Amino acid sequence: MSLHRFFATGPLPEHATADSPLPLDARDVHHLVHVLRIRATERIVLAGTDGREAEVELTHVATDEVRGDIDEPRVRQVGPRVTLMQALTKRERMELVIQKTTELGVTEIIPVVTARVIVKLDEGRAGRRTERWQRIAREAAKQSQRTTVPHVREPVALGDVPALFERFDAVLVPWEEEAGSAPGIGRALHQAGVAADSGAAVAVIVGPEGGLDEAEVALLTARGAVAVSLGDTILRTETAGIVALALTIYELGGLGNRGPRV
Repeated sequence: MSLHRFFATGPLPEHATADSPLPLDARDVHHLVHVLRIRATERIVLAGTDGREAEVELTHVATDEVRGDIDEPRVRQVGPRVTLMQALTKRERMELVIQKTTELGVTEIIPVVTARVIVKLDEGRAGRRTERWQRIAREAAKQSQRTTVPHVREPVALGDVPALFERFDAVLVPWEEEAGSAPGIGRALHQAGVAADSGAAVAVIVGPEGGLDEAEVALLTARGAVAVSLGDTILRTETAGIVALALTIYELGGLGNRGPRV
């Protein structure tokens, strides 16, 4: 059985330490003490903000402080760096995308407002919704034994998205209108010179129910994005986000892709 995983509010110590206060936020302390009912002498995994993790044998468990003997921290291999720019969709569907793509290994999730988005969020609602999305990502990261939690940003307008392109080695836009002519994700990455295990950063932009319109795709491709195909069938927006993210991570060497067989 896997040990329960918690995310620290800061980096882990450089070396093993005894009876150290654990940098956990109040919500995690409550969950550890009152929900999981973990007690002293039990072990957990603590992941730091520096990408390292360590097993911890708890020495003191209380509502105001948790302490433990922290083993020598170790670095786990970081997977491909893929950002999902997902068009804003209905609450349950958006939460599904965030949960499942976190499990798959997404690095960052940016909700995007496009012409055909039907969900409208004012500034206050957007902030509250983003806080909830971040909590969902955090819980999914714990469940899937990730070392890091993906960052979920507040929604941005599609017109502001091209300004982010300089952060990426390739930007892919699945578009059903070019299903018969656009390359698949693997070919598009190859044509862009992005190889598996290269450490490249890639973004995937997924449209809403009804898809991106032609003008929106033209805006993105004019700034360097590449239209790609996910096949001949029409996928719902939440399915497209999960599938496109999974295919991209696989082509970049993640999800069990060990490269060409010898």
